[in-house]
Amino acid sequence: MLSASTNRNTTREDLSLYGIINKCKSSFGSKYLKKLLLQPTQDLEILKQRQDAVAYFVTPQNVEVVYNLQNCLKNIKYIPRILSHMLNSHASVNDWKALYKTVYNSVLIKDICRMQPQSIYIFRKITETFTTDLCRISSLINKIIDFQESDNQNHFVVKPGVDERLDYKKRTYNGLPDFMTKVAQKELEKLSSEIQECSVIYLPQLGYLLAIPLTEKMKTEECYDIPGLEFIFFSNNVVHYKSANTKELDSLLGDTQCEITDHETRIMHKLQNVILEASNVLLNVMNYSAELDCLISLALIAKEFNYIRPEITRDGILHIVKGRHPLQEHCVSSFVPNDTMSGGKYGKVKLLTGPNASGKSVYLKQVALIVYLAHIGSFVPAEMAKITIIDHIFTRIHTVESISVGLSTFMIDINQMSVALHYATSNSLVIIDEFGKGTEAMDGLALLASSLQFWLKENVNCPHCFVSTHFHSLLNIVNSSEQLCYQTMDTLLEDGNLIFLYQLKDGKTDGSYAHHVATLAGIPSKLVDRGKEIANMLKNNKEIIPIKNIASEKKLEQYVTIYQEFLTFDFENENSDSFLQNIMKRIMEE
Repeated sequence: MLSASTNRNTTREDLSLYGIINKCKSSFGSKYLKKLLLQPTQDLEILKQRQDAVAYFVTPQNVEVVYNLQNCLKNIKYIPRILSHMLNSHASVNDWKALYKTVYNSVLIKDICRMQPQSIYIFRKITETFTTDLCRISSLINKIIDFQESDNQNHFVVKPGVDERLDYKKRTYNGLPDFMTKVAQKELEKLSSEIQECSVIYLPQLGYLLAIPLTEKMKTEECYDIPGLEFIFFSNNVVHYKSANTKELDSLLGDTQCEITDHETRIMHKLQNVILEASNVLLNVMNYSAELDCLISLALIAKEFNYIRPEITRDGILHIVKGRHPLQEHCVSSFVPNDTMSGGKYGKVKLLTGPNASGKSVYLKQVALIVYLAHIGSFVPAEMAKITIIDHIFTRIHTVESISVGLSTFMIDINQMSVALHYATSNSLVIIDEFGKGTEAMDGLALLASSLQFWLKENVNCPHCFVSTHFHSLLNIVNSSEQLCYQTMDTLLEDGNLIFLYQLKDGKTDGSYAHHVATLAGIPSKLVDRGKEIANMLKNNKEIIPIKNIASEKKLEQYVTIYQEFLTFDFENENSDSFLQNIMKRIMEE
C-alpha cells in the first residue's frame, strides 16, 4: 500500500489535493475522496478503471451525463446513520425524507448509468448493484408516507388508502369536533339557565370532559357540584366534569388519537423491516455513489485545469514533461513548468542547488504531488507523464515545531530521514528539502552526504531521490555515480540584480546568492554589505575584524588620559577635590 508521506506535519501545499473535495456533490463523497487520498493503490487494473472513467467524464459530449449525475448525487444521503436510527426505532421525519430522496435518485442514477458504455467499471457496477429492491422501496415509501402531513405533525403519517382500519379511525377522529359540539349542545340543554355555555374537550389519560366556564355562584369548590355531573378539576376559570355522555364517548371512541398513532407506528415498523432487509443494497448505493462522485470530481478538476492522463507502468521510470504544481500555478500570474526524468539512463538521484526562493521546494513538491495524483487514478498537471508504480513516498520537507511533540527541530528531521533510510526501496520516491540545516553546519553536511552515499551504493536499486541543499561543498564530497545528476534552478544576474527564471537545468551553482535575496527582502544595504564582508573573511579563512567605532576609540583615549593623570597626581600636596571635580566635568562634557 502506498503511504502518502512519512512527515506527520502536513503543509498547506500538501493539502492542495483536498481542493478536489470541493467538487464533490455529497458529503460522504468527500469522505470517500479523503479515504482515497490516504489510501492510494498500486493495482494497475484499478488505476486504469479510474482513468477510463475520468476520461469519459472529461469528454465534451458527455457534459449532460455529468450534469444529470451530479444533480442526482446531491440528494444521496449518508445511509448508515439512517439505518442505525431505524434499527433503534428512532427514525425522524427528516430521516424518512432523506431515505426517500436517496432511493429515488439512486434509481435515476442507475437508469443513467445503464445507458452508458458498460466497459466503464463504475457504470457496470452501478447497473449490477442497484437492484430492483430500490424501485420497490421507493414505491413503498411514496405510497405509504404522507410527507406534507408528517412535516406538519412532526411524526410519521400514513397516506389515505393504505389501511382501511386506519382510514376509519382517521375519519372518526376528523369528525369528532362536530360530534363533540352536538354533545355539548345536548349537555347545555340539561344544565340550569345560569350556565350560558359549555364545551366537550378531550384530554389524554382523562378522556372526554365537559368544560363549563366559572359562573357567579361558583365562588368556592363546594359550589362546583352540579347534579348529574362528576367534578374532575378546575383550571383557568373553567370547571371540568364527567357526564353520562362523556363517559359513553370514552367507551365508544376511546383514545382515538393514540390509537391512530399506534396504528401508524405499526405500519412504520413493517416498512422499516422491509428497508432493513435491503440494507446491503442501500449501503452499496452509498459506496458506489461516493466513488462515482469522486471520479466526476477528478474529471472536473482535470478539465478545468488542463490535466492529462498519465501512463502508469512498472518499468521504474518517471518521465514528466512540463509538470506543474497543482496549487502554486494558481497562486502566481505565470507559472514556469519543468520536466522531470528519473530512472533508467536518467539516473535516480537528483541533487538540486540554487538561490533561495528560486523554486526548488515548489519543484520537489510538484514531483511528489504528480506521482501521488497518478496513484489515485487522477489526471495530472503536465503535458505528458509516464509514472512508474511507487510503493512509498518519503518526505523531509517541512517541520512544524510544537512543545507537545517533545522533540527538537533537528530530531524531527532526523526521524523522517531515518524512516526513509530504513524503508525506501528501489520503487520508492524520496523527497528531501534542505536536510541538515537544523544543526551545526558541518554535522548536517556530513549526515546528508553519508545518506546520499548510502543510497548511491545501491546503484540501480536506490530509490528515486530528489534532494535540494545549500551545502555547496556537498558537490565535492559525494562520489560521482551514474545514478547521480546535478541540477539547479536557472537565474540571471543583470546589473547587480538577481532575476529568478524558475527553470530547472542540469548543472551546479556557485552560491546561494543570499545577499541578493536579502536585498530583495528589504534588509538595509549596510547590513547586507557587512554580511558580504564577513562572508569573504570566512571564505578566505581570515580573522573577522569588528567594525571600527570612532566614538568608542575617543572614549578609550579619554579614559587612558584620565588614568595617566591619576597616576601622576600628588594627593598629599595638591587639592584632590578640585582635581576630581575637573575630571567629572570633562567626562560630562564628553
